[in-house]
Amino acid sequence: MKTYATLTAVLSLYLILLIGCATSIPLHGLTSGTPVAFSSTGRGRGDSAWLARYDDVVQATLRAGEALSLKLDQKEFGSDQSSFKFVDEKGNNLKIVVKRLTATLTYARLNVGLFGSTSAARLMARQIVFEMIEAGTFLRKWHLEELD
Repeated sequence: MKTYATLTAVLSLYLILLIGCATSIPLHGLTSGTPVAFSSTGRGRGDSAWLARYDDVVQATLRAGEALSLKLDQKEFGSDQSSFKFVDEKGNNLKIVVKRLTATLTYARLNVGLFGSTSAARLMARQIVFEMIEAGTFLRKWHLEELD
């Protein structure tokens, strides 16, 4: 009986660790040359910092959702923070929170949850970057030659 309880506890711990590792959003390398820093925080979430104005990131997020044919299910706009819940045709959620940190620094968190599509989150992040580039709203253009 004691062995069964120990085995159950070990397998449960293993499963929890596996889920935590398997669902992180790998956002590295999304934005070579753009002033954005991404970090996967695990459990279906990723954080980012943008060298861009808050309003520009909010507008790029809305355009990116539209470009990917995502339904905007919920939205809350504020002067320093906005949140969005996008839904695909299968009912999968992608939540995004955008916060003003300074006049030129903006924070964003993408969250697909434990079982959501991390590849969809990556694509959304790339699309937001694309929208920012197309609109010319990054406050600085970084090229690899400049970073040496």
